[in-house]
Amino acid sequence: MNRRELLKSGALTVTTGMLGLWPTIRAYAGTPLDTLVVVTEYGPNSLDIQGLGANQPTHGPSWNVYDRLLSYGTKTLEDGTASYDYKSLTPELAESWEVAEDGMSATFKLRPNAVFHDGSPVTAADVKWSFDRAVQIGGFSSIQMGAGSMEKPEQFEVVDDRTFRLHFIRKDKLTLPDLAVNIPVIMNSKLAKAHVTEKDPWAQEWLERHQRFWTESFDRLSTLLESEPWQPTPKSNQASPSSAASKPPRKKSSAPGPTRKK
Repeated sequence: MNRRELLKSGALTVTTGMLGLWPTIRAYAGTPLDTLVVVTEYGPNSLDIQGLGANQPTHGPSWNVYDRLLSYGTKTLEDGTASYDYKSLTPELAESWEVAEDGMSATFKLRPNAVFHDGSPVTAADVKWSFDRAVQIGGFSSIQMGAGSMEKPEQFEVVDDRTFRLHFIRKDKLTLPDLAVNIPVIMNSKLAKAHVTEKDPWAQEWLERHQRFWTESFDRLSTLLESEPWQPTPKSNQASPSSAASKPPRKKSSAPGPTRKK
C-alpha cells in the first residue's frame, strides 16, 4: 500500500467512525446547558452498593449520594491534584466520636440537623439498620464489614436518636477506617422497610433500582444533584451518565443517603 492509498484508507476509517458516533453527538448537542453528560465505558448494574452482585461502577453513584459516619481527609499530591488521605479520618454524618477508655467501643454523635431527602431526620436507628444490613446481607458487603471486625448486629447499639455506639469484638486498627469506605452507608431505614417482603428482608429489589433523584427508571441513569445548604449552587444541577465513575474528592449531593444542614 502506497502513501496515497494509506491516506484514503485512514480518511474512510475516520469518516465511518464519525458517522457511527453521529447519533450520540447529535443527542449531546441538544443537551441543556444545566445538564452534565458523563460518558464512561460501562455503568453500574445496581443502585445498591450493599446489594448482592453490585459491580464496581456501582461505587460511583453510591459514593456521591450516600454519607457514612466518617470520611477520609484530603491532601494535595506533588502534581497539585487533590487526593484522599487514608491516614486521616474526618467527620461526615457523625459530628464527633470517642473511643472508650478500655478500647472496646466507640460512641458517635450524629449531626443534629441531618435529614434525608424527604426531610425526615437521620437517627441512630438508621445507622444501626444500615449496619445490620451490611453485615447480614452477605456477599462483598459482609466481607468488607468483617475486614474491620464488624461481624454481627449485636455490635451496633442505639443509645438515643443522636447517639450510636459500636462495640468492638476485638481491638482492630482497621475498624474506624472501615467506617469511611463505601459499604457502611447510612440509608433511610423507614423508607427501605416499607419495601421489605418475606422473601426480601433487606429490600434489595427496591433499593437496587431506587435512589431519590434517579428519575423515572434505572435504565435512564439520570440523577439530579443538589448542593448542600452551605455550598454554592453548582452550575450543573443534573447529571446524565452513560455510566457512573467517581474519583476523589467527591462532590456532595442529596439522595436517600443523608444530607447535612448547618
